[in-house]
Amino acid sequence: MMMDRKRLVGVALLLGLFFLFLGAFFVDLSHATPNPGESQEAAIARQNLGAVTGPALAHFGMFLFVLGLIAAAVFIQEMDVFVRLFLVILVFVALLLVLTGSSSVFGVP
Repeated sequence: MMMDRKRLVGVALLLGLFFLFLGAFFVDLSHATPNPGESQEAAIARQNLGAVTGPALAHFGMFLFVLGLIAAAVFIQEMDVFVRLFLVILVFVALLLVLTGSSSVFGVP
């Protein structure tokens, strides 16, 4: 039973980091130089990658990452108490990043 919890914590952390990567990738992809023959629909779709899809994926990734950190602090009992306290502090800092908005995560206004 405890091994399943450790796996779930690890999967939540890795999926969170992967979705953060995808979100940042889509935002950066939206800032690419447009092709000279790009249609208006393609330009709007490229802008939507940076304004909607990228931040949505990144926020979902941050949710999974914070959930994984909280689960690690709560469920993994054989860790030292100071490591668990550090994880709780790390969760607090990650939540502050989420509350400040996407501009702090991606550097775009």
